[in-house]
Order: sequence, then C-alpha cells, then structure tokens
Amino acid sequence: MKGEVLVFGAGNIGRSFITPLFLDAGYTVHLADINTELIAALKQAGSYTIRICAREKASVRRVEGFFPLALTDSQTLAPLLRRVPLMVTCVGRAGLEAVASLIGEMLPGRRGENGEFLPLDIILAENLRDASEVFRRKILQPLKGDFPVESHLGLVETSIGKMVPLLTEEERRRNPLGLKAETYNTLILDRDGFVGHPPESPSIRLVSPIRAWVDRKLFLHNMGHAAAAYLGRLYFPGEASLAPLMQHEWFFSEIRNVMMEGAKILLKIHPEVFTLSELEDHVDDLLERFANPSLGDSVQRIGRDLSRKLGRNDRIVGALREAVMHRLPMEGLGRVYLAALVFEESNPESQDNQIARMYRDEGLEAVYSHVSCGGEVPDEIDHRIIAELKRLQSG
Repeated sequence: MKGEVLVFGAGNIGRSFITPLFLDAGYTVHLADINTELIAALKQAGSYTIRICAREKASVRRVEGFFPLALTDSQTLAPLLRRVPLMVTCVGRAGLEAVASLIGEMLPGRRGENGEFLPLDIILAENLRDASEVFRRKILQPLKGDFPVESHLGLVETSIGKMVPLLTEEERRRNPLGLKAETYNTLILDRDGFVGHPPESPSIRLVSPIRAWVDRKLFLHNMGHAAAAYLGRLYFPGEASLAPLMQHEWFFSEIRNVMMEGAKILLKIHPEVFTLSELEDHVDDLLERFANPSLGDSVQRIGRDLSRKLGRNDRIVGALREAVMHRLPMEGLGRVYLAALVFEESNPESQDNQIARMYRDEGLEAVYSHVSCGGEVPDEIDHRIIAELKRLQSG
C-alpha cells in the first residue's frame, strides 16, 4: 500500500472518480460524508457499482476495499485528521466551509511521535476558480494553536473533467448505490500546490500553472456543455437528452464554433501553455464525449442552476468578459447567453424560471445587472457585453 487518503464527499465525483482512482493506485481510502444513511448503506453493502458508459459498449465495475465513515463519527474521524498525509475534498462550494473547519480544528494536533508537525496535502476536487484561496481563508478561521501553514499545508487545485450524469428514477430504484460515468479518467493536479510528494497514478497528470487548466475546463468543457444545453433547448424544445442533438451536423457545427471562440480566448490569456492545435483537438474530443449516447445525459441537468452558470466569472459571462478585453469574437457566446435566459421559460416550478420572468418583464439589461453582475455595478466591459447582446437580440 502507498499510504492513506481521506476523501470528503461520497457523491458522484467522490465515488465514481476519486475513490476508484486511489484504490487502483494502491492507497487505503477512507470515504467520509455527512449523509449518515448513505454511509450506513455503503458499510452494509461493502461495495457499489459504476456503469462505465463507453461509446461502443458499457461495462460495470464493482468498487470495494474502501472504508466509509460518517463525518459525525468523531471517534473514527479525529485520528485520521491527525495522521493522514493526503486528503481530497469533493463536496462542492457549500460543503467546503464545514470541511475546512473540521480540518482547521485538528491541524495543531497533527504531530508525530517526537512532537514534530506532520505535513498535509489537500486536493481540492471542486472545479472552483481560485479554490485554494477560498479554502485557505476558511481553514484559517477555526485554526487555534500552532501549525506551520506555509511550509506544512499544501492546497492543491484541480481540473475535473469527468462527466457523471444523474441516474434515472428507475436506475436508482434498481440500484440505490449505483452510479454511471464516462470512461474519461484523468485527474489534473497543480504540481506546485504540494508540500509533500504528489500521489502516483497513471490517471494523475501534474500541470503548471493550474489556472490555465482550470480556465480550459471552464471556457471549453463547462461553457461548451452549457452552450449545447441552452441552444439545444431553444432549437429542440421537445428533446430531453443531449446526445441526440449532437447527431445534427449543423447543430454540432454551431456548438463547435462557440467552443472555438473559447479556445481563442484561452490561447490569448495562456499563450505559454496551449497551442491552437491542442485546443482544437480538445474541443473535438469534448464534442465526441458530449455525443456519447451511452451516458444518457439530460439537457435539464446540464443547463440547470442558471443563477450560478450566468455569474460574472463563470463559464459564459467570464468568457464574454475575456473576449471583450482582448477584442476577440463573441457572437456565439452572446447567442448562448440569450438562449440561457429562456431556458426555463416553460417550467414554472423551477427556481431558474425567475430569470426567464425577469427577462420577459424587465428586459435584458435588468437580468444582466442582477444575475451576471451579482449586485455589483456594471462596469465598462459589462456595458460593451450588454450592447453586443442587444445587437444580437435585435438581429
């Protein structure tokens, strides 16, 4: 065994990606979650299955040999927090504060037999821009007592590209602990974030600077996925699944054009990391993955949570702002933004429907200011984006 790893979050990414990856690499995996019913079920079953959705033929993997524990089980959790040299969070922004508090409270107690402080690396598998700074602020708040944070605490940002679609009600009924996921299995980690030795696995890729790869995920994968969902709903309102949409050559081509706008943005802001050819290859790979019928991914899942996905620094408006600053093409991105505003128009029970209502009742500028500026006053870049959106609207 290579050592121990403590994984926070037994959800889709934690169980379909992180846990099997470290098990395959020879680590002892402790899997912690706040959901006590889920942990109890995992303990009783001793395993769970993942349906690997290959494009040609699906297969099933059984995952076993991990140690589930509830975050409320302090008797088991406390010793792990004091000794395990590597931890991974995959709990989402909402869960980061609680996890950071748990770790921060225990840091002063991380000492070896001779009283020396034990270093700790934390992989932040969250797909958040500047995740390390967010987590650092949270972990320092409850920190009481001594701990050499600068030399002994590594906060490792990631780029998570694995797609894990939601199960249908029927799939959940048949196999409550089951998951499904695509075959893509690369974990991109910040080489510069570690204070100890990075974990070894054929599925791990160490990169620097990580910001470029986080931006690649945001402005190609996340933005392209959203573009397919919002334009797909606009053009094919009756189609629930993404894969059939990608079979339309003209639609596939339109999504590719939008993603190439994102690629040109990445090339402009990270010219030392990427080439246009590399980014174009990545776009084509992503499009093939979006079109995988075995995944059964839904337009609704991909497009939901508009208030976050239309945020100022997120996949669409973040790309629009970069395009304006660097005087790059943005027409495709603008059409995606406008399509997103009516995404939930016919779903009155959705919280996102408020955006569609605001767009209908108060207009584009009101929505952009409220949703995409997050309460901040629109700046010069925002006003140039709004002007372009109005031009597209009228055209």
